[in-house]
Amino acid sequence: MNTNKPENEKGAARELRLFVQGEGLAEIQVVNIDSESTAVELIKMVAAKVGGEFAAADTAGGFVVTFENEDKEISQKDSLKKAGIHDRSRVHIHRCRKVKVTVNFNGETEVDNFPPSTMVGKVKKWADKKFDIDKIDATEHALQLCGTATRPDEDTHIGALTKNPSCSVCFDLVPKRRVEGGV
Repeated sequence: MNTNKPENEKGAARELRLFVQGEGLAEIQVVNIDSESTAVELIKMVAAKVGGEFAAADTAGGFVVTFENEDKEISQKDSLKKAGIHDRSRVHIHRCRKVKVTVNFNGETEVDNFPPSTMVGKVKKWADKKFDIDKIDATEHALQLCGTATRPDEDTHIGALTKNPSCSVCFDLVPKRRVEGGV
């Protein structure tokens, strides 16, 4: 069966389909790129695709690529393949190396720093533990951006919710559903 994808000398497909989140990217970007491309080429490809603030920021440089939920930066010089990026990998592109996350709950506040590639779901689990919320009650709460009614999906990278130079995001831990009144 012919997949029309270029192959390397070992017969493995060279084209990667990547799911990219990042600074100022409201939606996941699906990018098809050669596995021999570098992180810099990936950044330039995303910048050309989305334009706007991301492309303008790219001209200033400073973006790094990381794996989802990881802190380790992917080398700018190595090929994506050598860096360990595989087909259907989820990666994050951002200028912030850490995001200061603040979570408020019942008059208390917890703060910590996370890589921008950290998913909201992982921050939620951290907050549940910090506020000593048991597993049953935890399922009844969600993270909501402070001062809004926006509740990002658990697979959203926190870096997609902030831009350099702020490099911070604030959440309120709120009940998913509130029952008003009663009989």
